[in-house]
Amino acid sequence: MKKIIALFIGLLMLAAFVSCGAKDAKETKGTDQTAAPATSATEELTESESETEPVDDVSLEERVDAFLEKYMCVTHNKLDIIFNYAGASFTLDNIAAIIKNAAGLPSACTIEIDEASFEIMAKNYQDSGDGGGGTGNGFCWEAPVNVVFTNPSSGESVEREIAFSFRKCLPSAEIYPDGVLGTCPEDGNAEMQAAYSKLKTAEVSEENPAYEGYEGEYTAEAIEEFFRDLTGLTDKDAYGFYAVGFNPEAKGESFYALFCDKNAPDGKFDPVWIETAFK
Repeated sequence: MKKIIALFIGLLMLAAFVSCGAKDAKETKGTDQTAAPATSATEELTESESETEPVDDVSLEERVDAFLEKYMCVTHNKLDIIFNYAGASFTLDNIAAIIKNAAGLPSACTIEIDEASFEIMAKNYQDSGDGGGGTGNGFCWEAPVNVVFTNPSSGESVEREIAFSFRKCLPSAEIYPDGVLGTCPEDGNAEMQAAYSKLKTAEVSEENPAYEGYEGEYTAEAIEEFFRDLTGLTDKDAYGFYAVGFNPEAKGESFYALFCDKNAPDGKFDPVWIETAFK
């Protein structure tokens, strides 16, 4: 009887040992498995936001009206733009590009002026000669024309009547080949306007094809110093200087001496210039 009881107890102990081993093996197996980390709600939100482009809630009409309010001349209610040569610079594409850039319009936007109106403006610009370097010279003040702004992406279309004022500045071809917003003649830099009469003393013409008063070195640096001393526009932080077309190896050939206001408002170009040639 004792043997039977001992055998029974031994079987119970063996069964318990097998059960514990199986449990340990199951737990070990579960520990070895590598589960992918769960994505938190915050991470999912961040990923969703990063994939969503910001929505532009400013309408085309608001952008156009803000542009006109900022850049139209208050005195004459005209939009002033400076171009150079008629064929290469004065184009409808360039007018549109200047407006789109200043107004912050999407690249897909189009700006249209009817062909007949543009041809009239182009002819007037062509007939204005070579422009003029001083304040009030070289301007073409056009009658108002209808300008249509369209954003194909949103389907918006806005029409506004705009009067343009175009100024011809031939030396700007090397500075702003595709045109640039300019200033009203009454808003130009007063110090440059006052200095223009001094600048003109070195101007050449058909009767006087060369300026004879220059005795310095024929280098870009010396030329700039001469014109700054001549005009009194010596502050390089306030007044930019360009010797457009100047070639130090070709003394006697003509070039343009141009000053501009570095601090003209809203990125506008405000220049005075002459054509000259040094013996």
